[in-house]
Amino acid sequence: MTRDGSGGGSRSTGRRVARLGWLAALTLGACGPTPPARECLLRVWARPVYAGAEISVIGTWDDWAAPIELSPDPEEEGWWRAVIEDLPPGDHGYLVVEDGVARVDPYNPLTRFASPGGELQEVSLAVIPDCSAPAWSIESLEPTPGGARGVARFLAADGGAALDPDSIELDYGRGDARVRSTDPATGRVEFELAYDAATRGKHSVQLVARDLDGAATAPARAAIWEQAEAEAWRDELIYHVMIDRYRGDGGAALAPPPDPGARAGGTLDGLRVELERGTFTEMGVSTLWLSPVYRNPEVARQGRDDEHLYEGYHGYWVLDSRGVDPRLGGEAALERLVAAAHERGIRVLLDLVPNHVYEDNPRYQAPPGPGWFNAPGPGGPCVCGTMTCPWDQYILTCWFTDYLPDLRFENPGVMREAVDDALWWDRRFDVDGARIDAVFMMPRGATRWIAHALREDEWSRAPDITLGEAFTGPGGDAIDALRYYLGPDGLDSVFDFPLMWAVRDAVAHDVPAGFEALEDTIAASELALAGSGSLLSGIIGNHDTTRFVSEIVGDAEGDPWSEPPAQPSAPEVYARQRVALALLLTLPGVPVLYYGDELGLAGGRDPDCRRVMPEIPGSLDAARLELLASVRRLGRLRRCSPALRRGARRSVLVEEDVYAFLRDATGEGGGAALVVVSRADAPTQVSLPAGALAAGVYVDVVSGEPLDLSVGGAPPPWELPALGVAVLVPAGDPCASP
Repeated sequence: MTRDGSGGGSRSTGRRVARLGWLAALTLGACGPTPPARECLLRVWARPVYAGAEISVIGTWDDWAAPIELSPDPEEEGWWRAVIEDLPPGDHGYLVVEDGVARVDPYNPLTRFASPGGELQEVSLAVIPDCSAPAWSIESLEPTPGGARGVARFLAADGGAALDPDSIELDYGRGDARVRSTDPATGRVEFELAYDAATRGKHSVQLVARDLDGAATAPARAAIWEQAEAEAWRDELIYHVMIDRYRGDGGAALAPPPDPGARAGGTLDGLRVELERGTFTEMGVSTLWLSPVYRNPEVARQGRDDEHLYEGYHGYWVLDSRGVDPRLGGEAALERLVAAAHERGIRVLLDLVPNHVYEDNPRYQAPPGPGWFNAPGPGGPCVCGTMTCPWDQYILTCWFTDYLPDLRFENPGVMREAVDDALWWDRRFDVDGARIDAVFMMPRGATRWIAHALREDEWSRAPDITLGEAFTGPGGDAIDALRYYLGPDGLDSVFDFPLMWAVRDAVAHDVPAGFEALEDTIAASELALAGSGSLLSGIIGNHDTTRFVSEIVGDAEGDPWSEPPAQPSAPEVYARQRVALALLLTLPGVPVLYYGDELGLAGGRDPDCRRVMPEIPGSLDAARLELLASVRRLGRLRRCSPALRRGARRSVLVEEDVYAFLRDATGEGGGAALVVVSRADAPTQVSLPAGALAAGVYVDVVSGEPLDLSVGGAPPPWELPALGVAVLVPAGDPCASP
């Protein structure tokens, strides 16, 4: 296990394992207590594979020249350790060597690339902070009747002076903040934030100070939530917004763009107005995921189809890696949106694009160093998915197009810049995490380091969320591919594409045995992730796939420019979409609603799957309004019901046209809920097996109708309407009327 001076001594491999934070020691000198000081060193632990083996560590600090021997740890039998001092600040690679065989440190989840012996390979990463400046450590921030109270620890620079108590500054924008007490001898500082408990949302504070010699700390951050829409990650309901396609300034509905590849004019302020109208709260949404807000080029470019021009309305052509596009409203508009969301208990995720930049980005025009990009060959760049550049062979080095240079993460500077970019956006706009684009196109070490940095940057009762885009097909191999990026040291979640394909087959395409395949997919995912602490994020579609409602109709695969699918008029199409969304909102995992799915918005292949958001109620017919009402009802039910958010899942009934499962949180005091869906076009008799539900009177939250299942033995059959959805909870359940 590695630790620099800011880490603890634990050898756990849990989420805090690689915390490269602080290690402070309180020492006694001749004149009494001295303040705790930063201790910027590297500790490496190892457990020998073979008795009597020689163990050492080599690293980039001397170009892998001189092994540093490990010795037995006097405190813990079987462990060996080395303490490496006087390393310069920065990022260092190292390997553990046992009897001449070098390996990555298995107790450190962070890695980078280096060339020990001249061969490029993945090595362990140690981050040594700059101990020439003092720093803060936030030890706690807890709610009080009048706000919140925190404890911070001032860590003196190496050889530096103690804290100057008069220099402490608290930057808290939502109320009053003050220092309650200071103890320069121990560095302990108590502070408090004053706000009414009814002041909902995220309360963030920054601390800065100087020592008695005038040396300043970097800002330290802490945050606490009051009445958040979701208490924890597993409680979230995420809404995915493509900003340019959502709402114009003032919340105005947008006209369709001149062509599918053109900008429509949506803005951050337009989204904020919709937020203030209560649109997302009505659906139980707890997190907004924003499409990328980077400044993109104004010029239209030829798409991968070699026929049409596209604009960077989507945000993925990164012209300025740290700038908000003024066409979306600029930095001030993003600040207003984040503040409005936080005041309503709603988190905000930004879409990070670390894999590539636009060709006019200054980092490509004047790279910070050599080897920053996967260089094009004599015939031009290797463009992903072409005959000469297949995805499966070149996914880590190919370019999306010839004007999107692909960053080379084997370069340590590229990995560090990606981490610093993520931290810049997170700190600058006080957001709550990130969706990370194109995870499969980068080494896992890059996404792990980004996720680690975001989690560790802020002391918080609700750490930043990291959600990765790892596009897959269906099946068990896809589940294994997703699992590779998850776990306590990896991303919090990735999108559940296997579930999406299975739901499409079962509900949109009416594939025989579709519910059986859906059950098999869910069960395989549960088995693969058991004990990892990770959750998959369910979707029925996104900005890269055809719209679900058009899959139902069967016209989604035409040319998106010349043969876009029509908006359906048949009510049964929207009833079928309601079944799919009911599954999304009641199955385990974190559901992600793609904008417009709650209205059954049609759309074919990219870019037609990105139509403008309809006005509500506008021209929506009764079937689409009923679909919206159903999503609102089920979203609020999920927010209310611990069973639907956290309950264990048990399959109850898997038939040709009927699927039922139980979500049970009774062990956590959260009750149980039975979900039943039908894909049949006619009413269906549902016969649950004995023991599926405890005898009693239940309420179908969807219809509001009571159901008497108090007869002993197997519950009596009841009729589920065509394309029906039922969610049964006990009649006395507080969520019976969400």
